[in-house]
Amino acid sequence: MKTKIRLVILICASFIFSNGNAKDHVNTLKLQQNEVLQADIKIYLLGGIVSAITQKEIDFGKKYHVVFLDFGCVPPSNLEYYEIQNYKAFDLLNIQFGPKWQEELKPTTLGFKKWKENNK
Repeated sequence: MKTKIRLVILICASFIFSNGNAKDHVNTLKLQQNEVLQADIKIYLLGGIVSAITQKEIDFGKKYHVVFLDFGCVPPSNLEYYEIQNYKAFDLLNIQFGPKWQEELKPTTLGFKKWKENNK
């Protein structure tokens, strides 16, 4: 189920934000899917019409081996599940890198504020 959701998200993002032809869409999608499946840690974001994944998140992802997944303007019905998944990701980041990553993560990341309050 998770893979299907990721695939739908990647397909939507691919079609919305790319300017190439259909073959480029497929190649981009395959590359993005491989990155998602190989990532150590996944963090879910609530976006909007415009993607919530910026260059800052891309740089953060490279530095801390994280992939950000954006739901776009339609959040899933089980949003609490993804918030809990983010809590687990935040815990892993703390274990692997200590607290320094917290200063670099966007404070509006799904569940981050609540997680941070509970982990002072």
